[in-house]
Amino acid sequence: LFFTGGLFMSCLKEELIAATPVTEMQKLMAEKAFKMPGENNPVVAHKYGADPAVLEYKDTLYIYSTNDMQQLEFTKGRIDNGYNKINTLNVFSTKDMVNWTDCGEIAVAGKNNPVGAAKWAANSWAPAIACKKIEGKDKFFLYFADSANGIGVLTADSPVGPFIDPLGEALISRKTPTCEKINWLFDPAVLVDEMGNGYLYFGGGHDPDKYEHPKNARCVALADDMIHIVGEPQMIDAPFLFEDSGINKIGDIWYYTYCTNWQDRKDTKDPDKMPIAVIGYMTSKNPLGPFEYKGYTLENPGTVFGAWGNNHHWIFSFRGKWYIAYHTQVLEKTVGCEKGGYRNVFIDNFEVNADGSLPKQKMTKKGVEQVSNFKLGEEVPAATFASSRNVAVTNKQSLVSIKDGAYVCIKGVEFTGKESEFSATCVPVDGKEIKVQLDNFGGNGTEIAGVKLGKKSEVSAKLTATSGVHDLYIILPEGCELINWSIK
Repeated sequence: LFFTGGLFMSCLKEELIAATPVTEMQKLMAEKAFKMPGENNPVVAHKYGADPAVLEYKDTLYIYSTNDMQQLEFTKGRIDNGYNKINTLNVFSTKDMVNWTDCGEIAVAGKNNPVGAAKWAANSWAPAIACKKIEGKDKFFLYFADSANGIGVLTADSPVGPFIDPLGEALISRKTPTCEKINWLFDPAVLVDEMGNGYLYFGGGHDPDKYEHPKNARCVALADDMIHIVGEPQMIDAPFLFEDSGINKIGDIWYYTYCTNWQDRKDTKDPDKMPIAVIGYMTSKNPLGPFEYKGYTLENPGTVFGAWGNNHHWIFSFRGKWYIAYHTQVLEKTVGCEKGGYRNVFIDNFEVNADGSLPKQKMTKKGVEQVSNFKLGEEVPAATFASSRNVAVTNKQSLVSIKDGAYVCIKGVEFTGKESEFSATCVPVDGKEIKVQLDNFGGNGTEIAGVKLGKKSEVSAKLTATSGVHDLYIILPEGCELINWSIK
């Protein structure tokens, strides 16, 4: 398998002999990384991830990200993030924009990972994701950068895989026409328009004497199968281009967005026109340009949060509203990393002016509003929550409590008044108890269920009749591993 998320749930039920091991870094994140009650950013705090790519599919939003956590497991935060150990991608999903499910990891690059799908690739950075109906069936296409040396594509029949490599080689390489001398062949963006036509955007880097117009961005049409290109990639003359291609179509305007470089602007005519490491944008009436420079729309997150780093984004709509996903480095100091470059995904609202221009967007820890209530009745994977404390998320997406009173919070849960039972699958701690509370944890919350643990992995308890919308806290004793739960 190339995906290590929900597919393991059925196996876990039959293998509950001992708690799943927790790594030193997973335990560190559980203890130190957290969000305040009024904060929805970062999207998840238990795991590092960067370079977000976003897919809306049916009623669910999926985020794919470079797995910075994999690098942290290697460096322990003692050296800067060099990205060289990253060969997997994270996947998270939500239906309401504040409660997120850790769906696991996709094993992408196979040179240093025996289960990686792309045997020719050493790394997997900066994903891009698209869905297209082919021969009457929805197919999913995951593009990724093999370091800065090329772009690959994986395919699947589900947003979470399993993914396979249909080509056995890079889709874009230095053998691709017009791409031979591009500094960095990476950071893909993809879009399938309303007619079903696919387009790919990529590139980055500059020579010191060509930093104002590096001409290293490319765009190209994709074949109907989404795994081949049509024609030669076209150059986009993006001023001060550094990396991070993005593409959107809003109305009849195509927006190409990108991160500007770090070169000193002292010799430029208008240094304030395009500051360092911001998200600039260009527009066109055609998907392959020519594009015209318009300005910039997102400052570097360092201007707000204090930790400067590369700027990588994805602009998207969900349920008719526009958002921007980007990454910051707010948690690395909180958890005590000695060095930096370990990133987390944020999401904020994205505004578009009436004339189609893009204003400067706001970056906040508050994040976005919940778009729908969390519905009860179905089995919920344990790694589904808005925030947590002292709970480690394992490689099997179960939760292990590292202290008594550890909790996860699910925001905006809708109770009908008809629910009567809380049940869970767990690795129990004999003589301890799982508590279910509303609106707070500990002595400040209202307890609606208490589950006594013994030897059994399937546990349940009667639920106090509840109605209305509440924040739900599941409170775990030390050593307990939670696999899933439900309230019915």
